[in-house]
Amino acid sequence: MSCAYIRTGQSYFAMVRGQRSREKILEAAASLFHRRGFQPTSLEDVLEASGVCRSNFYYHFRSKEDLGLAVLARQAGRFDADVIEGILENERESPRSRLSRLFGAVASGLRSDAYRSGCPFGNLAAELGGSHPEFRSRLGAFFRRWEDAVERCLREGVAAGEFRRDLDTRRIAMALVSQIEGAVLLTKTHGGGEPIDAAAHAMLTLLESR
Repeated sequence: MSCAYIRTGQSYFAMVRGQRSREKILEAAASLFHRRGFQPTSLEDVLEASGVCRSNFYYHFRSKEDLGLAVLARQAGRFDADVIEGILENERESPRSRLSRLFGAVASGLRSDAYRSGCPFGNLAAELGGSHPEFRSRLGAFFRRWEDAVERCLREGVAAGEFRRDLDTRRIAMALVSQIEGAVLLTKTHGGGEPIDAAAHAMLTLLESR
């Protein structure tokens, strides 16, 4: 019995160490891909930043592309939880307040990075969307989920009388997400948050019931 317990304990701690190594790799890769881009970041860069050896890396990931997809899935999952569920689907707030919070969350994230790195999803789409079908497919699915959540919020706002009743909610949802991504890009060139602030004001004014 005691020997079995020891073996089980050893397996458990090995599993925990393995999970920690995987998390270190993902954290380091996410930061590097965001700041430098996917292609300019080498596997050696990821190994150095994470402090994980090459053999350990290949225990968790088949390739740099496999790592990139895992990073994308992880970031998308966090966005789904924090933004889609935490903001856009938060029924304790009015639809207009949710959209205002969406722009505010984007602006806050950009400020925390001093407007240097932009959107990790938009960056990947610009860099890999035309050359890597799997990345393009997964990024497309991510942006559709975001657009769908915005559209649901818009429909609620129309039904509540907060937004104009003549809105084409699907087109406006796509336009809003596109506007955010474009504004995020401009914040990198402007070095400040004026583009996202202007986008928020213009979009919310357009939506308001009249």
